[in-house]
Amino acid sequence: MAEELDTQQLAGKNWMATMMSCWALGSLGAHRFYTGKTTSAWIMFVMTIIGFLAPISCIWALIDGFMIALGKFKAADGEELYERIDWVGYIYIAIMILSILAGIGFVFLMGAAMAAAIAGTG
Repeated sequence: MAEELDTQQLAGKNWMATMMSCWALGSLGAHRFYTGKTTSAWIMFVMTIIGFLAPISCIWALIDGFMIALGKFKAADGEELYERIDWVGYIYIAIMILSILAGIGFVFLMGAAMAAAIAGTG
């Protein structure tokens, strides 16, 4: 006899799919399209395509990523995402924080190198 699937368990949106779509295409609003938040997804998409508003969309996606990782992000119908894996979320947060710090360090390093180059040519 075939096992019956528990449709209640399969209802809703998967946490890992949401997390990965946010990581890969977050600034385009992919994770928001997936969870049914289409209005804000279109806003993110247009902001990114316009170009000069893309940094705002990237920060928005970063905040959404943290919320998804911590289990605070819900689908449009108010349901929680299912099959959350805590340690994956924590690794995502650690990688994002390290990436931000590396980016800040890179900007300061490049600024110092440019200042030294300008001082050397004067």
